[in-house]
Amino acid sequence: MKTKHILSLFFGSALLWSCSKESPFIPTVEQSGTGSFDTASLSLDVRNGGETALDAPSRAGDEDFKILFFKNGTIAPEQTYNYSEMPDVVVLPIGKYTVKATKGADVEADWESPYFIGNSPEFEIKEDEITSNLDPVVCTLQNVQVTVDFAPMLSGNMSPDSYVEVKVGDNAGLQFTKEHEGVAGHFRHTEGVSLVATFHGEVEGLPTVETKSFDQVQKGHHYKITFKLHTQSDEHYGEADASINVDASVTTVDLENNIVIGEDEDLGDEERPKEGGEDTPPTPPNENLPTITAKAPINLDGENVITDDLTCELLMTSKSDGGFTKFECVINSATLTPDELEGVGLSDHLDLINTGAMTDSLAGLGFPVNVGGRKSVEFILNNFLPMISALGPGRHEFKLTVGDSNGETTKTLVLISK
Repeated sequence: MKTKHILSLFFGSALLWSCSKESPFIPTVEQSGTGSFDTASLSLDVRNGGETALDAPSRAGDEDFKILFFKNGTIAPEQTYNYSEMPDVVVLPIGKYTVKATKGADVEADWESPYFIGNSPEFEIKEDEITSNLDPVVCTLQNVQVTVDFAPMLSGNMSPDSYVEVKVGDNAGLQFTKEHEGVAGHFRHTEGVSLVATFHGEVEGLPTVETKSFDQVQKGHHYKITFKLHTQSDEHYGEADASINVDASVTTVDLENNIVIGEDEDLGDEERPKEGGEDTPPTPPNENLPTITAKAPINLDGENVITDDLTCELLMTSKSDGGFTKFECVINSATLTPDELEGVGLSDHLDLINTGAMTDSLAGLGFPVNVGGRKSVEFILNNFLPMISALGPGRHEFKLTVGDSNGETTKTLVLISK
């Protein structure tokens, strides 16, 4: 694996590649004869969610659905149809088959362009027989679906050119304006990626950029993001606090099962006060919580572009007599995947209280190890930055959580390699 090889070169250890011998190919003799498949028994159960299930596609007008017959895992020649144009009976060579139904394409990001896939159970075509009674083919959404709303107070106080840029992973994004409220964007899904929503515009005449992220987004889910304007004692935050006067919440709906799995979940800033109402002042922060601070030029509230001279140093402190009881780092990256990190003795979930078998690998890269009970810990990634750059362009998130007897604090360090 190319990336694993690059990481190993930087780490200074050889990467051993193993080869496996596959069983020799055993030719099969194609059975002769044909049978028939009654297409009247083929129905599609489309699980799009929103708040109501989609009507089942009919033969009358759903030509966007493609129907493909697979024999023994391989597409059967000349056996691809538009759902609306299928003949009453399809003649097939005898054997075992599955049906695949698809609609749309797996684009990076686009408006109102859902991508569905469904696969039937295996069925058998027997010589001179008609096969029917196939269970419905369940077609599920393969994208991440996103809508953006602006709360009334924010909508009335933001500039007309304000927008929210939404990106999923490293793919292209979409810009949601007021005109896009209620319009769904669909994004390509990659396992383990984050959804990042960034508000751009002016609020009460003040330039405002606010970024929120939601980790580990899942395909087939609808993320309803609502941006709002905070108030404090009936007055908006002043100019000194302009960077925090816009906030966001998310509601997540499982489009396959139509179940709400999260009501107004935060988009990643766990220290942000929850609103009890438009006129409720935010709860004061707990001053005894552990802290995570960054040394310039690193910014924990935005993206940090990796350059040759960038230094990445953070300081974690605890006011508890017992020091740190929790120190975790979760790595979310399209290129620093668990498989790639395994090549240098790491994983995407680092427990720096109990580093165990990863102690030597972590220490060799400059990570702190076995920090339980300490009250001050430096988290330095300078030795790790060249590795990240070598992997090519990408977005890399390091979600840091530290905890002690007073509670927990979470911050996300975002690094961008170009």
